[in-house]
Amino acid sequence: MSSQKGNVARSRPQRHQNTFSFKNDKFDKSVQTKKINAKLHDGVCQRCKEVLEWRVKYSKYKPLSKPKKCVRQNFVRQLRHAMETLCQP
Repeated sequence: MSSQKGNVARSRPQRHQNTFSFKNDKFDKSVQTKKINAKLHDGVCQRCKEVLEWRVKYSKYKPLSKPKKCVRQNFVRQLRHAMETLCQP
């Protein structure tokens, strides 16, 4: 078993290889999916940008249902995209 304690060496290769990559719009042709695929992730750090791109690529990205509060101005709800913390001046 591969999860056995102390068993770090695998004796055989991977059983099932992927022949093609995952496509997040193969069966889902909705307008929301098209908007998510077309969105540019700017205004965030490099790590957050990589996370957002991974989420979009594998259909894990979920847009905000209502605007989020800014960290500096916590009484204003201006942030409309995921993983943003500061509003654009």
